[in-house]
Amino acid sequence: MKYLKSTCLLIALLMFTACGADVTREADNLYKAGKYKEAIVAYNEYIDTKPKDVKSIYNRGRAYEQIGDLESARKDFTRVLDLDINNLNANLSMGQYWYGKKDFNKAIAFFDKVIEVDGRESMAYLLKGRSLHQKADFDAARANYDLAIDFDKKNAEAFLYRGALKIVQNKKRSACNDLNRALALGAQDAKAALAKHCK
Repeated sequence: MKYLKSTCLLIALLMFTACGADVTREADNLYKAGKYKEAIVAYNEYIDTKPKDVKSIYNRGRAYEQIGDLESARKDFTRVLDLDINNLNANLSMGQYWYGKKDFNKAIAFFDKVIEVDGRESMAYLLKGRSLHQKADFDAARANYDLAIDFDKKNAEAFLYRGALKIVQNKKRSACNDLNRALALGAQDAKAALAKHCK
């Protein structure tokens, strides 16, 4: 009888775990399909049973971002960082949140955290560079764009923004090289800059 109870309990636990995995998989698929509101509902269902699941909380935050609910997104990213202070994705997302709010110092603090945890994260250097660019700290911005490219030679945005910065610094030839590289890597915004500055 005791063995039967243990077996039933194990089966129930496995079913509950499998069911939870199905819900989070469904939420992920809804997100990938662009059905962000439905994804949020599915993530909510899963997070109700697994309130410390960092991946699902973060993904729900990204879904909130996609529908323009930035405050709910920020709350989820903050919750992720409460559970895992070194989470790279949540730190990047919080930096982008503060960048969007034009609080570049707060943005830089989050990008610096990513760099502290993983000094090879190209996106962190790019976004830190953009924040410094906005603060008109052009030399530091350029250094961060350089590092973004050093760690990812296919980072189209890093080439694009470094090219834009070089235009401001009257380094036209080098700027045009960067803009051409950005375009070749898929940064369509480079077209207008090339047409205007690199005839």
